Amino acid sequence: MSGNKFRNAVKEYIENWNRNYNLGIKIKLEQPLGYRFLNNLRIIDILLYRNNRFLGIECKYQGVSGTAYQKLIYTLEDCKTTPIPTIIVFAGNGIKEDVKSKLITSGYGIEVLYEDGLVKEKGFPVLLQRIAIELGIDWFDIDIFNKKGERYENS
Repeated sequence: MSGNKFRNAVKEYIENWNRNYNLGIKIKLEQPLGYRFLNNLRIIDILLYRNNRFLGIECKYQGVSGTAYQKLIYTLEDCKTTPIPTIIVFAGNGIKEDVKSKLITSGYGIEVLYEDGLVKEKGFPVLLQRIAIELGIDWFDIDIFNKKGERYENS
């Protein structure tokens, strides 16, 4: 599984929602965004833009166990120092529960499901809500956020 395939699936998920609700979000991949430690140029996976507001998204997938998930902690530190709001969208069974918890409780991490090359959200669409809030979209008027007591489905 390639990280680029996951990134592209996240992009497609956002594009579909953007298109379905005609939100006017501009989406770019692999954009330079500040510097990392040791003065290395930082490249963000996805950059969203709407009405003079930006949101950076780092996409991380780990399908099998190993040590690559430990890089997520460095990604979290990167998010804290970027010049725009930035989140980490992650998926995969190879990410240990303690790292998942650290990402989510930090306010930077959002876990999604990734199956058959498609991104889905678990229940309420937290990723889409976060995008709406960060980009100044009035999410109270969007159908997928207005269900009461119903099971949330992907847009």
